[in-house]
Amino acid sequence: MNRRFLFALAALLTVAACGKKAEKPVAIQTAPVTRRDIVVDATATATIEPINIVEVKSKTASGQITKMTVEVGSYVKPGDLIVQIDTRDLTNAANQAQADFEAAQAKLTTSTAQKKRSDDLFKQRIITATENETANLDFANAQASFVRAKTSLDLAQQRLEDATVRAPVEGTVIDKTVSLGQVIQAGTSSVGGGSTILKMADLSRVRARALVNETDIGQIVAGQEATVTVDAFPDHPFHGKVEKVEPQAVVQQNVTMFPVLISLSNEEGLLKPGMNGEASVLVDRRTSVLAIPNDAVRSMREVQNIAPLLNLNPDSVSAQLRANMGAMFRGNGGNGGAPNGARNGNRGGQAGRMQTSNGEVDLLPQGFGGQGGGGFQRVEVTDADCKKVSDALKKQPAVAKELQALRQQMLSPDADRRALFPKMQELYGKLGVDSRIAGACQRRESGNGANGGMGSMNGGAQSGRTGGPQAGGSASRGDQAGRAVEVPQAPGLRARSRSGLVFVQKADSTWEPRMVRLGVANFDYTEVLDGLKEGERVALLSAAAMQAQRQAATDRARQMMGGGSPLGGTGGAGGGRGGAAAAPARPRN
Repeated sequence: MNRRFLFALAALLTVAACGKKAEKPVAIQTAPVTRRDIVVDATATATIEPINIVEVKSKTASGQITKMTVEVGSYVKPGDLIVQIDTRDLTNAANQAQADFEAAQAKLTTSTAQKKRSDDLFKQRIITATENETANLDFANAQASFVRAKTSLDLAQQRLEDATVRAPVEGTVIDKTVSLGQVIQAGTSSVGGGSTILKMADLSRVRARALVNETDIGQIVAGQEATVTVDAFPDHPFHGKVEKVEPQAVVQQNVTMFPVLISLSNEEGLLKPGMNGEASVLVDRRTSVLAIPNDAVRSMREVQNIAPLLNLNPDSVSAQLRANMGAMFRGNGGNGGAPNGARNGNRGGQAGRMQTSNGEVDLLPQGFGGQGGGGFQRVEVTDADCKKVSDALKKQPAVAKELQALRQQMLSPDADRRALFPKMQELYGKLGVDSRIAGACQRRESGNGANGGMGSMNGGAQSGRTGGPQAGGSASRGDQAGRAVEVPQAPGLRARSRSGLVFVQKADSTWEPRMVRLGVANFDYTEVLDGLKEGERVALLSAAAMQAQRQAATDRARQMMGGGSPLGGTGGAGGGRGGAAAAPARPRN
């Protein structure tokens, strides 16, 4: 009995020791917020093909090929000899047509003289009208015979000339379907379109046909830059432009794709029709912008699972984020109500604006007019729209002055925007213009909204837009030198932004949850528009989350082995979240 008890106790102590040993701190990797170039592209497999293929046929001559001077790959210029067709039958036909023409010409000369004599005799009443009409009819038949003979002679001579087939354009022979001694049919006299002698194309310019997945096709428009790399020359990229996007989809293995044609220069002659490779279409480019790894970006839905990894209470984190977002919407600066916007100055204004429209309602809190700001839609304006608004303001300067005063009131942190907005709508009604269009035009004139956000009231957002981080703390769109690079984009793609959650490492190695506004992203990095400063470090949580899941699974397995005893594994109960919470976070730079 004592042995059994001691054995069970030893087993429980062993399991408990193993459980304590499993409680290793979860290593949290970090990455700095740095400036880098972000290139967004769409990739697809591509095939090289000629832009224009010319099929060479014999136009009117049929017969046996007696001479052929080109082969596949031959380079020819306009007028160069391609094939020579046997001319014996064609020469005989041309000689016969010449003889018929001369006979018809003689007959016409005779009939003309007879008609003249008949007309003179008829005027002198020497012959009857019937005899005169017979002479005129003979003259008309002679004229018709002359025309037929002349036409036949022209056709026979053309067939004789067409027996010598020459290159119609400059290019390279890419396919040859006939050989010396073969009998071919003319293209115009054969029902089937005649025999194709060869195919040629100008290969100094080719195109790549790329099949782009339908999920990416909405980002591609004509004129975008593209790079094609073929398997034959993996270290030699070929640069071109998107020529067009074909409207008809191609379905391969239940995947819907759209052909995108990319024009390429091939002066070196390296690209051959049929080569396979990969095409990359430049969708967007940002130069020297603030960026963070994609691994650092999380959503609000992940707070419950991520916060325990950082020794944070999920409920406290959620409450803090909601409070920060509420402060943003009330216009209290960029970082929890900093009055002068010195820290992340335009984060508040931009975040409060990112899910509303492009008009004056950008200054309203999210949710006005519908849950989550859903009562408004983004609008796109043209030069004509903005000119109409400008003309309306010039015609009624008093109303324009009142609108300006209302805008200044809305920029105030204590402004009641819900009460001011109907007044602004009324004034725009007097002008006869849409408030959303007017607001979008105003932001368009001021640099796409640099002066329209709530965080710019004391210079924070304005400096983040134009002057860089030294004037307003957080660098936003103004820090992006890549804005000068123009990339043709699909409608509505450029102004797209979204929010995200990151955890910033503080000086005492604790973590601060922070909502940020994000721009474009590729497979590795995401552009930061607002909410972070250069040099701050953010948590990379994917590896930590996987480690916590494995540790939680191990804890559950040990608990099952311990038979549910309190000593049989610690931290296993409660699943992945409990296991993760049991392991304190250890920052690792």
